[in-house]
Amino acid sequence: MDHHDVKNFKLIKDLNLINFGDTVVDVGACNGDYTSFFIHCLGATGKIYSIELMPQVYSYLEMRFGHFKNIQLINAAESDKTDIEDIYAADTNQMNNITGKYGQKIGEIRSITLDELLVNEQEISLIKIDVEGAEIKVIHGAKNILKKTKTLLLEVHQDDIWPEIRKILLEDNAFECYNVETDEKITKSSTTPYQCLCRRI
Repeated sequence: MDHHDVKNFKLIKDLNLINFGDTVVDVGACNGDYTSFFIHCLGATGKIYSIELMPQVYSYLEMRFGHFKNIQLINAAESDKTDIEDIYAADTNQMNNITGKYGQKIGEIRSITLDELLVNEQEISLIKIDVEGAEIKVIHGAKNILKKTKTLLLEVHQDDIWPEIRKILLEDNAFECYNVETDEKITKSSTTPYQCLCRRI
């Protein structure tokens, strides 16, 4: 956990973005810091989807959270299609990815879309996405579910995909978005934020 996560947790609490009984999604769960925070917010209520790419890290999540009845653990790559994606292992678990931007290819993993995974959900309180450069793939695979999502917390890793992401968030979904680091409202001309919080007001 780094200082960005600590700030995000405080922001989620201060804005009362998660309440008992809510459904939340952790895309790119890694070692489970956000999944653990979601448990703290929800207790035994609601539902948590915790999605992790790397099989070894997923095994750790199973040991850590497998006994919670309101958590669904998924070992897959969230993407824009139901298919197969390459896995690239980086120096730390936080940097494992499917884009090949860094790391070495170590194998393949099934990919699913958020629209497919969450098709039966009527409302999502919060989706957190931290996927090391595959953000646009995840968002393209969530066109339907974003319409049912109240809050999106997105970590953006590439400047070149930001204009398209910005358009999808602001124009296609009418989110009100903020740069978490600078606490500035994101507009159609805003440069790439590292942490982006989007809400339906």
